[in-house]
Amino acid sequence: MLLLLLVASVPVVGIAGANAVLSYEAELAAGRRTAAILSDVSAARHGTTIETLRQTLTGLGRSEMLLDGTPARCEALLRSVVVLYPERYRDFWVLDREGRVRCGARLSGPLDHDPAPPGYGRGESLAHEPYFQTALHERKFTLTPFRRGASTPPVVIGAVPILQGEEVAGVVAGSLLLDAFVRREAAVAQERAQRVWLLDRDAVALPLTPAGAIELPPPEILRNIAQPDSPRSLEARAQNGAQYAYGNSELAPGLRLLVGLPTGDIRSAANTVLLRRALELAAFLLACLVVIVVGADLAIARPLRILAARVRQWRPGAPFGARPLRGEPDEVRALEQAVTEAAAAIGAREAELRATLRQRDLLMAEIHHRVKNNLQIVASLLNLQAGRLRDPAARAEFATARDRVQALATLHRHLYTNQTFEVIALRPFLEELGQQLFAALGERPGQRIRLVVEADELEIVTDQAVSLALLITETVTNAIKHGFPDARSGTVTISVHAAPGAEEGEEVTLTVRDDGLGLRLDDEEAGQGIGLTLIRGFAQHLGGEMEIHRDSGTEMVVRFPLRRREADPALLAAEA
Repeated sequence: MLLLLLVASVPVVGIAGANAVLSYEAELAAGRRTAAILSDVSAARHGTTIETLRQTLTGLGRSEMLLDGTPARCEALLRSVVVLYPERYRDFWVLDREGRVRCGARLSGPLDHDPAPPGYGRGESLAHEPYFQTALHERKFTLTPFRRGASTPPVVIGAVPILQGEEVAGVVAGSLLLDAFVRREAAVAQERAQRVWLLDRDAVALPLTPAGAIELPPPEILRNIAQPDSPRSLEARAQNGAQYAYGNSELAPGLRLLVGLPTGDIRSAANTVLLRRALELAAFLLACLVVIVVGADLAIARPLRILAARVRQWRPGAPFGARPLRGEPDEVRALEQAVTEAAAAIGAREAELRATLRQRDLLMAEIHHRVKNNLQIVASLLNLQAGRLRDPAARAEFATARDRVQALATLHRHLYTNQTFEVIALRPFLEELGQQLFAALGERPGQRIRLVVEADELEIVTDQAVSLALLITETVTNAIKHGFPDARSGTVTISVHAAPGAEEGEEVTLTVRDDGLGLRLDDEEAGQGIGLTLIRGFAQHLGGEMEIHRDSGTEMVVRFPLRRREADPALLAAEA
């Protein structure tokens, strides 16, 4: 009997050992999780500095004085920004389309007598600078790697294009003092063990807290962290040999925030927990062996067999009431009571999980509702701004932007109305979107232009729904605007069909067809608009290619694979 009981204790030892190992690994993983959380917190704190630089440059780029005014007025405008934020910016300058410096202003230097900032005189060419080429050709905000001078503090240069209509007329750039990040990090009034660095695309690290270079990971790991697809957290040995957990977050393309957290104490605590669990397990087994040796089959084995049978028959959610036996040992009674309490705790935990899931659903609905309201506010603001413009082309652009924003608002309304949050029913969404687009253009379906929606009973994930909504917005808007001029009547048809029994990866066909004059394809291909470019981009994001046919009207066809939403692990666990 002793041998049988020893064999029966093997599963207990295995489960307890596995739990001890899992607890040990969970303690070690806590360092990586903490580093990732700290990097997110620091990124939220410092991201505003980068965003402020982008907004400042964008605001300057909208001023007519940069290129249309005299250089003196341009320099005065730039100087006013530098003087307003001396602790943040070192200088600003403006380059024309050929890369020549038109004007500039610097925080230090003889600005009153020499308006051109030292180091780049007026007329000097900076066309070779990568930031100029990126801003000019890619038309987006860009940041350079860190730049250090022999007698100047380190800076990072940001640049944005100056747009005049659809053309890039020049570039406005500015130097952001990296000391601003150091001061902002030092202003956090709490003692922290983590080390914080700024990391540029060349894997050059700038410490924001007291930290030595030997506390950074090896150069090859640092270069991997500087890549856009780097892992959010990792554990590695620093250059001084100490074990660190590192978390990183992206502040802007080419600029990341790296947080290092020493994990020596965490490892010591994990080893202590593992040792304590092992000692607890050994003490438990020893006690069991003593009881087995001094006990008897009638006093212990029989009650244990009965209790084991009841435990095997018990299922989560069912009550586990005590059934006292005559002569039952106190140990068996205590074990039975512990199983009863554990069963009650499991039932309570299951109820908590279900309540948490319900709370999560309410929170998701509220989030989508607020997003929808915010997008509607944006659309209203665009509409109000368009009403203040005298240029019909500008008003049309604002109206187009308003319709795109309104399409996204409609999508979010369907998400919280249907309580799915991840997928929407396609047909009612398309019907409402079509009605909305007609109303935005002053039309009513069925009067001059008829709207026909033909859609299978499909559900589409949010990621694909966004691209689909914007694609349909572009095509239907163009069809109504340009396909039916001079009170011409006709029909706009939106159809979405999938193969019978379509599963993930199977093809869905979207067709937007009108019997009018159709899209202005010649103008689009000649570069006079971005509608066709957007349509192609949305089609590619859906995972398909666009085909356009012009026969008795215009027909746009996109075939793309249908993706399904993934099952929610928390919901599956609650329903198990």
